[in-house]
Amino acid sequence: MRDFYEVLGVERTADTLAIKSAFRRLAHQFHPDKNPGDRTAEERFKEATQAYEVLTDRGLRERYDRLGPEGINGAARSRTQSAKDVFSEIFGDIFGRRQGNTVREKGKDRSVEVVLDFRTAVMGGERMVDVNRSERCTNCRGTGAKPGSVPQICHACGGTGGIRVQHSITSVHKLCAYCKGRGKVIGSPCVTCNGEGTSQSKQALRINLPPGTENGAILRFNGEGEPGVGGAPPGDLHVSVTVNPHPVFVREGEDIHIELPVTPADAILGLPVEVPTLEGRVRMRLPPGTQTGRVFRLRGKGVPKSDGERGDQHVRIFVETPLPASERERQLMEELARVQQNASYPLRASFWKKFGG
Repeated sequence: MRDFYEVLGVERTADTLAIKSAFRRLAHQFHPDKNPGDRTAEERFKEATQAYEVLTDRGLRERYDRLGPEGINGAARSRTQSAKDVFSEIFGDIFGRRQGNTVREKGKDRSVEVVLDFRTAVMGGERMVDVNRSERCTNCRGTGAKPGSVPQICHACGGTGGIRVQHSITSVHKLCAYCKGRGKVIGSPCVTCNGEGTSQSKQALRINLPPGTENGAILRFNGEGEPGVGGAPPGDLHVSVTVNPHPVFVREGEDIHIELPVTPADAILGLPVEVPTLEGRVRMRLPPGTQTGRVFRLRGKGVPKSDGERGDQHVRIFVETPLPASERERQLMEELARVQQNASYPLRASFWKKFGG
């Protein structure tokens, strides 16, 4: 048998508070419920529990310090309940929240789906969503019992809404399966709500969408779910997001990409062109001789980041060949073709040079 002080990792002069704190840490780490099938963890937990029982009892600790393990053989068993109490404090809310001896079950989560336009998803904003919400039944006034009758105290849990389940030398509180945590049983249920005490209705809820919301994201809004049982906290609202594609903008991470058609004159002369962004149109001057496929970057015109900065917008140029709409335009085009030299088209000249012609 290992020394109890060594088991808990405390000095022999440690006070009760330090011993209790050490046991809490080990209970969190080695309890069998958190390490199913791990025999080593189970033995470590039992060892820590025995050490805690002895060292937190003044009489047993004095005998242990004087006589060692032989002096306390069999004496620690009467202290088992104290270890249970400590474990209950640590793990007692695994299956529900307790207030006094009553288990309080957190409310159920709710889920909705929303479809967003591209700009709202990227820039953020408010949105109204319709969610199902439980309201007190007006027929039974929320009791769940038929008018004229009253719910009865649950015989399984004694009205606490929870039961204590023994695990070896420890125990945990679980939600009572018979009354589902209500603490009461309804013999004659209300015909309107079928004993639930609530009815479903649609509610319009305003939610704030964070900037940079992506397609397929699931947003959680704390406390916007169903109310809890017996005053327990409400559940959460989960919002599944679908973002409609934009006809011009394409998102890649925190950047925005567009393809901008420009006229030959814009590209040849290097004229200013208008560029659409999420915040409206901006003007950008092209360098003379801009070719199709060249990409320009507009800094800070992309998707907002979590640190307050923004990504960029990438503008890919596409030089559109005009369709002659009049005889005058055709004449000008023919004249241009006659006066232009091969030097005006270095890519074409390079192509034929590679071909050998």
